[in-house]
Amino acid sequence: MMRMSLRRRASAAAIATGFVLSLPALAHATGITEFPDNGSEQGGRGGAWVARASDPLAVFYNPAGLAGQPTRLIVQSNFNTEKTCFTRLKAANDPTLDADGTKPGQYYPQICSANQTAIDPQIAMTYRLTSRIGIGFAPLLAPSGAVSNGSAPQFIQSTSASGAKVYEPGPSRYLLTSANLLVLNPTLGIGAEVMDRLRLGASFTWGIASLKFTNGIAATANQVAAGGTYVPGTEVQAVANVHDYFVPGFNLGAIYSPSDDFDIAAWYKWSDAIKAEGDIQTSTSYYTAAVAQGKTGAVSTGNTALANCGVPGPSTTCGSGNNVHLQVAQPMEAKIGFRYHKRRDDVPYDEHVRDPMAQDVFDIEADLTWANDSAFSNLQVRLPGTATGDGVLPINGIPGTSAPPNDDIPHGFKDVYGIRIGGDYNVLRDQLALRAGGFLQSNGQNPQDQNVDFAGSMNGGFALGATYRLHLSKEKANAIEFSLGYEHVFYMDESYTGSNGIQAIAGTACPPNTTENPATNTCSNGVTRYRTAWDINLGTITNSINVLNVGLGYKF
Repeated sequence: MMRMSLRRRASAAAIATGFVLSLPALAHATGITEFPDNGSEQGGRGGAWVARASDPLAVFYNPAGLAGQPTRLIVQSNFNTEKTCFTRLKAANDPTLDADGTKPGQYYPQICSANQTAIDPQIAMTYRLTSRIGIGFAPLLAPSGAVSNGSAPQFIQSTSASGAKVYEPGPSRYLLTSANLLVLNPTLGIGAEVMDRLRLGASFTWGIASLKFTNGIAATANQVAAGGTYVPGTEVQAVANVHDYFVPGFNLGAIYSPSDDFDIAAWYKWSDAIKAEGDIQTSTSYYTAAVAQGKTGAVSTGNTALANCGVPGPSTTCGSGNNVHLQVAQPMEAKIGFRYHKRRDDVPYDEHVRDPMAQDVFDIEADLTWANDSAFSNLQVRLPGTATGDGVLPINGIPGTSAPPNDDIPHGFKDVYGIRIGGDYNVLRDQLALRAGGFLQSNGQNPQDQNVDFAGSMNGGFALGATYRLHLSKEKANAIEFSLGYEHVFYMDESYTGSNGIQAIAGTACPPNTTENPATNTCSNGVTRYRTAWDINLGTITNSINVLNVGLGYKF
C-alpha cells in the first residue's frame, strides 16, 4: 500500500513514513487520513449523517442519536480498494547511479500500488433503556483508512541503453513499499433526550493498533564525497512492527429539533496522540539485482528486538527491545449538520422515536466539517542516541553505521474543511430505502511534503446505497435488514518539482569533508544530519479509492 488509507530509512524509516498510512483514529471522517464515515447508511449518503444518526454507529459518529433508537444489532464491513501511483522525478543533485541510466532531472517509470481488498469491519449495537435514553456499544470498529494490506513494487525491471535487462529498486522505496495494519476502536456511549426536542450524547473510545511497514534506507548515501556517485547496492530494507494498545478518546454530540421536520446537529471528536513502541528488522544489501531475482545469500539481517541488535558479538546495545518510539498528534474534528425530513402523513408520529425508514417519506442533509490536520505537521520517530544526537544502534552488515536517533518526517498538513450532502428516499415505507450523496474537501497538503502515505490534495466523491427491511412479525417489531453502500473517492493529482522536499534517511550523519553542528542538527553544507542531500518525493502522485459496504442488521 502506497498511501496510508491508511495518502503520504535507518531502522526508523520504516515506521516514519509507513505508520502514518492509517493511524488508528487520526481523522475518522473529515481529514486527510480517512475518507467519509464507515457504514452502509453513512457511506451511501456521502457521509452526510451527523443529524440523522439513526443506526448503532451513532455511538461514534454522533452519540446523541442513540436516544430514541430501537434496540438493534448491525454487522457490516467496508471492502476498500485504493490505487496510488507515483511518477518520481530524480532530483537535480541526486548522484544515484541507476542501472537503466536515469539521469538527474528525468522521471523514473511510474509505479502503482498492488493492493489487496481491505476489510474494515463494524459491529455495533444499541439498547433502548427508556423512550428517552439509549446506550450503544461498538466492540469492533475499524477506521475507514482505505487499504490496510497492500504494497508497491520493491523492484522494477527495465532495459538499459544497450538493450540489456536490468533491475532497479522501486522509486518509492524510501517512502513506503508495504503496509499491513490491524486497527480497532472499541467504543461505548450513551445518548439522552434531556428535554423535548434536545438530545445529547457522549462516548469513550479505546484505540488499539498493531502495524507492520516496510521501506528502504539510503544507508551509505552520506559517505559519498562531493561529485561522486552513489550506488544503492548497500541499501537497507527495514521492516517495522509497532503497537499502541491504549489510545483514549471521546466523542460528544447534540441533536436539536426545532420542528417535527427539521434537525440541527453537532459533533466533536478528540483523541490522545498515538504513542507506539516496537522494533525493526533490517536487511542490508537488499536492493540489488540478485535479490530482485530471488538470490538473498549476500543479505545481512539485524533486529533491534535482540539484545545485540542482530550484529554478531557480545553487545547488548538493543537491550530488551522496544527501541522505536513514535508519537503523532491525532487531529480534532467537528461537524455541524442540517437535516430536513418529510414526515409521513399516514402514520402516527412520535418525536421520541428515531426510525426514519418508518417515519419519513424522504430526508436530505447537509454537513459542514472541519479537521484540525495542521496539528499533524510532523511525525515524531525516535530511537536511542547520544546527548549530541548521534545514533547508537548498529545496522548489521554496514560497519560504522548506526540508526539515527531522530527520524522525524514532516507532513505539513493544513486544516481540512468539507461539505457533504446526502439523503434517503423510502420507496416502500418501512421496507425499502434508497440513498445517495456526495462530498468535497479542501486541500490539506503542503506540496513540498507530499508523500505516498496520505492523499492530501483536494478530494471529493459520490455515493449510492440501499437498505431492505424484512419484517418477521405482523406487529413489525422485529426485522432483518440488508444494506449496501458504495463510495468512489477521487483526488486532485499531487505534484511537486521544487526544492526543500523530503530527504531519505541515511546511516551516517554528514558527507565527507563537511562538519556537524549538533546544536542545529545540520551539516556544514546545509543538509540535515542523517539525511540525504537530495529530495526523494519529487514528481506526481495520483490516488483513487472505491469502497463497497455490505451490512446485515437485526431490529429487536
